[in-house]
Amino acid sequence: MWLLAFLVVFTSNDFSNINSASVNNHQKEMLVKLRPLLSVESLRNEIEELQLVCPGEAYAQMMLESGNLSSFLTRRANNMLGMRFPFRRTTTASGLYLPEKDTIIYGNSLSLKKYAKQNNYAVYATWQDAVKDYKFWQDEYFRLGERYLQFLGNIYAEDSSYSAKIRTVMKRGS
Repeated sequence: MWLLAFLVVFTSNDFSNINSASVNNHQKEMLVKLRPLLSVESLRNEIEELQLVCPGEAYAQMMLESGNLSSFLTRRANNMLGMRFPFRRTTTASGLYLPEKDTIIYGNSLSLKKYAKQNNYAVYATWQDAVKDYKFWQDEYFRLGERYLQFLGNIYAEDSSYSAKIRTVMKRGS
């Protein structure tokens, strides 16, 4: 009888199927709480997992800009980099923070557009979302392949059309 009671109590809700429609709000809240807290180690792991460009430099930048993960903006908005709300690119931001009014307003790019000219910072649901958004920013503005070709054309090669030749070979290979 004790064995049956044990099995019923301890195996009825094992969270093994996280994506199931049967997961209730309480279970979702519990899963969110299992996310790692922001720490030096968890930040390094997230940067590595997301494969940020120049991970060591990105980590140092986050530490510097967040006051070693303790700044007001980090605590208030999960924003370790002072990122502004991006109105024109893909983002994980869930809202924006207006420092003059000490106010957070949640929404998407379209609903927040009226605040675009005001001083604002992106607000993230989690610190992990802030790191993901930085990756989106890198992907949008830091074209690693293009930078490499510029390096080859300007530093490596003596031939001024070297980068163009590389692009031609790349197109043929596709």
